[in-house]
Amino acid sequence: MPINIVRKVKSEYLFLLTGFLVMLSATIGLLGWTLDIDVFKSVLPNYPTMKFNTAICFMILGFAFLLFIKGKSKAVKIGSYTLLIALCIFSALSLSQDIFNFSAGIDQWAVKDLDGARQHDAFPGRMAPTTSFCFFLIAIAILGLRFKSRSINILAQYIMHLVSLLSFVSVTCFLLSVPNTEAFTFFTSMAVNTSATFLILSIVAANVHKDLGVTGIFTGEKIGNIIARKLFPRLIIVLLIFGYVSMLLQRHHFISPEFAEVISIVLFILAGIFLFRGVLRNMNSLDLKKNVAENEIRLLNKNLEETILERTSELKHSNDLFIKIFNSNPAGIAISTLDTGEYRNVNPALLKILNYKKEEMIGHLSSKLMIIDSETRRRVISLVDEDGQLTNTHITLKDKDGIDRHCLLAMERFEEKGQYYMISFINDITDRRIAEAKLATTYQEAERLADNLTRRNKQLLSFAHITSHNLRSPVSNLNMLLLFYKESNNASDQLQLIEKMDTVVNHLTTTLDELLETISIQENTEKERQELFFEQVFKSVTDILIGELLESKAIVKIDFLKAPNVFYPKVYLESILLNLVSNAIKYRSPHRIPEIVLVSEIVNGKTLLTVTDNGLGIDLNMHGKNLFGMRKTFHRHPNAKGLGLFIVKTQVEAMGGEITAKSEVDKGTIFKIIFNKHTL
Repeated sequence: MPINIVRKVKSEYLFLLTGFLVMLSATIGLLGWTLDIDVFKSVLPNYPTMKFNTAICFMILGFAFLLFIKGKSKAVKIGSYTLLIALCIFSALSLSQDIFNFSAGIDQWAVKDLDGARQHDAFPGRMAPTTSFCFFLIAIAILGLRFKSRSINILAQYIMHLVSLLSFVSVTCFLLSVPNTEAFTFFTSMAVNTSATFLILSIVAANVHKDLGVTGIFTGEKIGNIIARKLFPRLIIVLLIFGYVSMLLQRHHFISPEFAEVISIVLFILAGIFLFRGVLRNMNSLDLKKNVAENEIRLLNKNLEETILERTSELKHSNDLFIKIFNSNPAGIAISTLDTGEYRNVNPALLKILNYKKEEMIGHLSSKLMIIDSETRRRVISLVDEDGQLTNTHITLKDKDGIDRHCLLAMERFEEKGQYYMISFINDITDRRIAEAKLATTYQEAERLADNLTRRNKQLLSFAHITSHNLRSPVSNLNMLLLFYKESNNASDQLQLIEKMDTVVNHLTTTLDELLETISIQENTEKERQELFFEQVFKSVTDILIGELLESKAIVKIDFLKAPNVFYPKVYLESILLNLVSNAIKYRSPHRIPEIVLVSEIVNGKTLLTVTDNGLGIDLNMHGKNLFGMRKTFHRHPNAKGLGLFIVKTQVEAMGGEITAKSEVDKGTIFKIIFNKHTL
């Protein structure tokens, strides 16, 4: 934090503390009169008391001073002025009573001064004339401090010094126990706590304009101000001590008044020599430090001159080197003004990139020749207010012919002779971006082909397993029956063998048809996809299964709100829903009404269909590996063929999807289908 701000904050705290101290002094005086506590009225016994009116005036003065210090708003300022003007009027009225010897009835308006009556005061409860005069002066001075006129501020400052002088004389009389005689009654009639409060407030308030009046002697930072601050407090203490000792010696008749004056003069001279000796030491020390600092400055100046000469030579060499680098650099370089964006210099590489001539760019605005995106422009503008740099930012520029040029932009702000500039480095990466785009396209195509090849290999391996498993048995049976036929000579036996061979052939034909249908599904991945709504497709499925639904009394619930549609071949989606719903009805539990729930939703950007039933369930620990296999059945049902789930899985995977199942025996099964999980 700057030193002047710290001093301002400390001064404001001092002003606030002083205002509260004045109000505290007033509060103690008011309590003294309210509770009849003598020590609160007067700090010392048998001394004048702070009158009730004095305490009230101090309360007003302290509050007005606080408002004066914190007065930012107009209302606060008006409140401060009002209180100070009221204080001026009241103190002037009180003082006029003493001058014109009359009573305005304000001395005991709230509290009776019984102490003054017992001491036969002419006017009990009345403030001392000095007190009224000081209240009037200090109120006028604080009002004057508010004016912007320097002459009025100076006048107010000296009025404040007059209050300090009067209160200091009064306090000194109390410290030196000066008798309350007619000669000193103007000063000694003021209470000690009243004098001290005036002294503190007047000294602190004079610091509002600390450069004016006597205050300016002690608050400056020059050598004279430093000497004054060091000498004055010591001088005051010495004078008070010598004066007090001299008065004691005279009162006890040890010395005559004339000899006391001689002793005071001699002691003052000796003390002055001692005080000036200390001040001279400080001045000599400061002078020595000044000489050392001047010698260091001379040495620094000499070194600085040598450094400037060296740097000038280096700068000339660096400037020549910069020009060579600037002109021969393969990257485009531009120097423009920071405030207007006007080009000041460009190198040949940038002219080649943008296809401009040098005279077509110098003196023109960069915003009209280089088209950059709004985000990059925002970041560039932010460099105007902040020291920073832009590094390796991709931008697209338009060259002179309007052709897009992909570039990497780096920018940095610098200052030269009080002017801010921006230096830009531009690398043309258009050819690289074109090559990268071609490479990315090739890579994506290769990745897609690899995925399709992997999927086809898996399908081929699965088909090989199915073929070897499903054809081996009927072919073996057919060969065995044919062998029996050849070995038999009985016509009746041969007829029975032919009938059995016919059964095996029919079974083999059915198996081949099923395998051909599987191949057809796996190969026909290019079936036309269209936007299908689950609710519409499901309605056509329920129309087909209406008889079974009515017969089984099945309860079917659907929720397709979260994902109402999917892009899919219609014949496949109908087949999937038909097989899953018909299986749920077919393998229902005899102990409860079947419930079938179909829900669609979006998970990780993919459409998910969940089909849940409360049927017989499947023991996945036993049959999990064969759940979607061809001709695999898990319940005794007359119409069970083991083809439904196999066809569903084949159709889902053929279109790049995935099907999974969870099941518990006698609780039901949950099928989850993710559509279009893999790109075909």
